[in-house]
Amino acid sequence: MLQFEDRPYLLPDEQVPEALRELLSYPPVLAGVRQFMSEPMADYILSQQADIQSITDFQAKIIYRIMRAIEKASIENLSTSGLENLSPDKRYLFISNHRDIVLDSAFLNTVLFAEGFKTSQIAIGDNLMRHRISELLFRLNKSFVVKRSGSPIELYRYSVQMSEYIRDTILSGTDSVWIAQREGRAKDGNDRTQAALLKMISLASGGDVKNYFRELSVVPVAISYEIDPCGVLKAQEFLNKQRDPEYKKSFQEDVAYMMLGIQGHKGRVHFHFGKPLDTELEQLDAAPNAKKQLEMLAEIIDQAIFEGYALHPINYLAYDLLMGAERFADQYSGGLGDTLRHFFETQSAQLQHDEAGLGRNYLLGIYANAVANHLNIEALPNNA
Repeated sequence: MLQFEDRPYLLPDEQVPEALRELLSYPPVLAGVRQFMSEPMADYILSQQADIQSITDFQAKIIYRIMRAIEKASIENLSTSGLENLSPDKRYLFISNHRDIVLDSAFLNTVLFAEGFKTSQIAIGDNLMRHRISELLFRLNKSFVVKRSGSPIELYRYSVQMSEYIRDTILSGTDSVWIAQREGRAKDGNDRTQAALLKMISLASGGDVKNYFRELSVVPVAISYEIDPCGVLKAQEFLNKQRDPEYKKSFQEDVAYMMLGIQGHKGRVHFHFGKPLDTELEQLDAAPNAKKQLEMLAEIIDQAIFEGYALHPINYLAYDLLMGAERFADQYSGGLGDTLRHFFETQSAQLQHDEAGLGRNYLLGIYANAVANHLNIEALPNNA
């Protein structure tokens, strides 16, 4: 099993109260709570500390209220679809596209909690656990660590442990598990599942890929943000890497991404839960080996996410601007098109060293790639 320091605080004993006391002893944490809440609500939440004895208490009395405050401040409408495909009594492996460092999983658990489902455990990269505050916060919020650094042997051994942990967590009925479809976010908006991620998950399968993923009850989840608050940062990072291939973000830059993602305007946000993969997995029998099976499974998950993604006028306009066409002009007619064009002009003007327009095109792609992927799905024979 995973090492203690890599797992969530799950036992309703001294782990949670002690971790919470330490977390709330840090002035930046208290300042953060007050930043997102009204003064009376912040005081109320902080007064609940003595009554919090478990992760369930922590999520219900603190995290849920904070997420609702973030929703009110930065989202026009948070909607869901597809939950009728799921049962509150079952446990699932949620595999979703990944756009925001924190909010993808946090809002997934928010909507699950609001609809009477048990919240899921969250797989997060070890790059987010470099600071004691983030370690406490993530582990209190049912997160476990995906390690990305170490020798090949160390990483393989850890991957086996994590695969077994995911299997046991779901099949024992303890919790569902959320994991992003790829390592890191799809910063360019092109949501693609990595076969390598599926291989890691399958390490505990004993070689029977098809039946193993059926047993895990894989649910593809499409997360759609109308506006990406970090769009300019992502485009600038792309430009920085073009100028310096060795460029890497610092932990402080990751924090800046997290804060802007949390605070920035996101417009409409939608979570679509697909049906647990079942008959679709029969396609895997046509693959000649496990490697091809995993590649085929990645395509199945991608198709489900593309179909469930909520497209908005800004996506269609970005696609047309990138293609130099007016294919979807009816989607942003009248003053709406002018408003959206001004949005992209304002965003592009913030980019540095973009004389060739590469950053502008990257920014447009963040919004346009969802349309392109949806069109590719429509072009498949069984969708014709």
